[in-house]
Amino acid sequence: MQMRQIAINSYWLTTQQTPPNPKTGAGVQVLYNEIGYPLTVQNVLTAPGGTSSIHNHGTWGVIYMLEGHEKHTFWRRVNAAEEPFRIEPAGERIFGPGEIISFMPDTIHQVNTLDEQPTLTFHLYGDTQPRSRYEFQPEKALAKPF
Repeated sequence: MQMRQIAINSYWLTTQQTPPNPKTGAGVQVLYNEIGYPLTVQNVLTAPGGTSSIHNHGTWGVIYMLEGHEKHTFWRRVNAAEEPFRIEPAGERIFGPGEIISFMPDTIHQVNTLDEQPTLTFHLYGDTQPRSRYEFQPEKALAKPF
């Protein structure tokens, strides 16, 4: 509920954006990131037709959809004890303006931008140290630091 109140009552959020990088398809505008404090606040502007890698964030997160629509495909580990990077699809959901996506450190997902215009999202993350953040390659049961 607090996330929705912040987004609805903060007009300036929609004005804080970085154009998408031609290589990655996303522009990240960091709004707050204090060294040694486990909170990162940012806006992400994703190019039309953009698709992220399959990844986790290694921390908790809450995303508020400001503009546009995204399809999130969720993945789960098949046998974490023996093959920690073997994953399989676990479902998908389309999110639009005003909707909230939340996840835990072990959540794995891939994001597709669905509209002909960029998608703008507001993100809150916990500790964003890269030590437990991975980009997954399901066909090879591999992952690399992300």
